[in-house]
Amino acid sequence: MNLIESLKAHLTPNLITGVSEYLGESELAVKKGFDAAIPTILGGILHASSNKSTMDQIWDLINQMDDESSSLENLFELKGSESFGNSLLEILTGQKNQAVTAALASFADFKSEASSAKILTLVASFILNYLKKKVLSEDYGISGLTTWLGGHKNEIQTSVPSSIFSILNLGNPGEMVEVIKSSQPQEFIQTGNNWIMWLIGLLALLSFLWLVMKGCNKNERTDKVGSTVMTVDSTSMKTAELNKNASSQISGIDSIIQAKWALLGNMTKLSLPGGVEINFPENGVEGRLVNFIKDKNKKIDKTTWFDFDRILFESGSSNLNPASINQINNITSILKTFPDVQVKVGGYTDNVGDPIANKKLSQNRAESVTSALVANGIEAKRMEAEGYGQEHPVADNNTETGRDLNRRVSLRVTKK
Repeated sequence: MNLIESLKAHLTPNLITGVSEYLGESELAVKKGFDAAIPTILGGILHASSNKSTMDQIWDLINQMDDESSSLENLFELKGSESFGNSLLEILTGQKNQAVTAALASFADFKSEASSAKILTLVASFILNYLKKKVLSEDYGISGLTTWLGGHKNEIQTSVPSSIFSILNLGNPGEMVEVIKSSQPQEFIQTGNNWIMWLIGLLALLSFLWLVMKGCNKNERTDKVGSTVMTVDSTSMKTAELNKNASSQISGIDSIIQAKWALLGNMTKLSLPGGVEINFPENGVEGRLVNFIKDKNKKIDKTTWFDFDRILFESGSSNLNPASINQINNITSILKTFPDVQVKVGGYTDNVGDPIANKKLSQNRAESVTSALVANGIEAKRMEAEGYGQEHPVADNNTETGRDLNRRVSLRVTKK
């Protein structure tokens, strides 16, 4: 289970609204602050685990925590929890506390550094509480907890904002992806005709590729993908239809994308080997995926998944929304740049509805993604697709936020 996403599932709309009103900051800034503070605190603890005396201090704080409150909302109401959070921050940041606070304020676009200080304290208290419950439920000692945290090292390190990472000197994160900020950062979703024309241009290009493939395959084409048979005509992204519906679809999802995808940051350029460049939000999954592929020290396993963060489907169907094209094209470029890489795409749903129907839907969605990659020129034999339905949730299905996180499509590298 992805630890970071599991913790972020506690960021309920009520909590974001309440903290926003309390701090006098926008809800978007508060969400960005929480999203950055969670891996920052975890990264600090993980880094401190290499020092026995420091880890002993953290262990003492964990054992002193009252485990009655398990959510951020509850801790926000418990003023006494702040002392534990402040104590942890002092251990983790020391004389660098002000610099970390300022970096978080800049990253989240807070009006005041006092807001980032409050967020850090709240998250530190929450994580202490979370670790207390983990220790009790798993009967961990200090070494067991340290080992468990180490198992999440990759996702923690790659989630910490680079500015905070360098301040805290959180160890060597491996070969960092060279991310070059655009000279004029732009929102991923733009309003107006420029955005529409840009999307239609991409759709036209993808449509051309589709027609070329259709010319080589007169009727229905099937490709083996692991144990799955993909029928390109029936399960792939039909680019002609996407092209036809692009304008109407964008207006329908624009507000959703603005709210969710704006949190991924400004658009950046990532330089791939061979001179290929892709555009993606600075916190998009593409950077983490390339890091993993390039780093020889990162071993392939069955638990390291990369969640697509800009893939959308029509409600209740496996039809890809036109807004998914940017990420589909980026993954295509990455796979073309690293031709030895093989991947598995997994589809997941929440637990609402019939489990059998959910599993079928998740399978179809996973196949839609792999089929779109095939249509872009990636060999089908390099991919497999599997639908897991409501299995392997990363968040609580009892909350709307949790269910949203559980409805996802993820990618796992199986060979590099």
